[in-house]
Amino acid sequence: MSSSFNISRNRFDPAIVWMYVLLVIVGLVNIYSASVDVNKLYQFTNNAIALRQVMWISGAIVVILTIAFSNKNLIPYFAFGFYGITMFLNIAVLFVGREVAGAKSWFGFGGVGIQPSEFAKVGVALALAKFLGSYDVEFKGWKNIGKSLAIFLTPVLIILAQNDTGSALVFLSFFLVLYRVGMPSYYLIAALWFVIIAITCIIFSAKTIPILYLIYVFILLASLAIYFLRKSRLAIYLTIGLLAISGGFTYAIGQFYNGILKQYQRDRIEVVLGLKEDKRKTGYNLRQSKIAIGAGGIVGRGYLKGTQTKMGFVPEQHTDFIFCTIGEEWGFMGVTALFILYMALLIRIVNVAEKQQDPFNRVYGYGVACILFTHFTVNIGMTIGFIPVIGIPLPFISFGGSSLWAFTLLLFVFLKIDDRFSK
Repeated sequence: MSSSFNISRNRFDPAIVWMYVLLVIVGLVNIYSASVDVNKLYQFTNNAIALRQVMWISGAIVVILTIAFSNKNLIPYFAFGFYGITMFLNIAVLFVGREVAGAKSWFGFGGVGIQPSEFAKVGVALALAKFLGSYDVEFKGWKNIGKSLAIFLTPVLIILAQNDTGSALVFLSFFLVLYRVGMPSYYLIAALWFVIIAITCIIFSAKTIPILYLIYVFILLASLAIYFLRKSRLAIYLTIGLLAISGGFTYAIGQFYNGILKQYQRDRIEVVLGLKEDKRKTGYNLRQSKIAIGAGGIVGRGYLKGTQTKMGFVPEQHTDFIFCTIGEEWGFMGVTALFILYMALLIRIVNVAEKQQDPFNRVYGYGVACILFTHFTVNIGMTIGFIPVIGIPLPFISFGGSSLWAFTLLLFVFLKIDDRFSK
């Protein structure tokens, strides 16, 4: 028996394919539970949301078959072209798109909506792999690092203009790809430093403490650094540079937080940071989410028996908060099984990426792993209160065509270019 999955002489990694299938099934089963009428628990054909998800799954199968019968050598060739198309669509949606939940990031076609930002993740993964892989770029120097950053920061700016902060922040996960392909570690340390500054600045802004006080803290830290480095000239230059950059970044974050973010976005962040308590409005979803997950206990309340789910206490429970349904009805055991399945998928993707001879394939594989890991971590983190509620789907499980098709495209393009199997 062949050790691989065959589609007309095209072979995909069997472990990844079956884990994908399991996740999609888990998604459909729980979407049905989260959206079913309590008076029609066992009437699948009366559940419009579940039927629409079946339609999206059928479309995902078409995506898989299209990739399976395509020529894998054309994928790197069209990488920049696909990236350009996704950027164009994300700009176009600003002018002709429709607004959903405060974000103008959807194309509407009758009753069907397509979110181009989901497909932009595929475009960025392809473009970054093309730049870092196919051209054999030696990853060092400001020029190459700057070009790489421009590839995935461009969609961040475009999607922020759509008022879809959650989707925009996901693109920052490509920073890990750069680190994996050889970016010096001090860049990662610098990134973490600025994350700390950003969080501190938000806290100061929320507490209405003047940003000047924060700059005084930086001056104190800089003075200590000079002292411990024995007042060397290099230390002084580095301290002045760090102080200038940190001060500028602090000012920019303050302007962004108070001038660009909407009040509801600031409220979400402040609720998670413990700066504000709002159980009726901003904190309502989070509070009900925690109650639902906690109610599941060890083995859960049972399929179709979740009271929080059936009574509709958690809004959007079939989309961004689908994890609540799993937690309530399947309990700790079910959640643990889901975690193991996701971790197994991510580990397998990374292992397959490491085995690729072609640099393009390897870098693209890292991009796939980073995107899936970020979505998984952020989605679950926001449902349990570790991360602000920013509204991104759980891969392969949350309801929606755009996310399912984009994740399917992202994953199966990697399986197609896997040089261990495909011709």
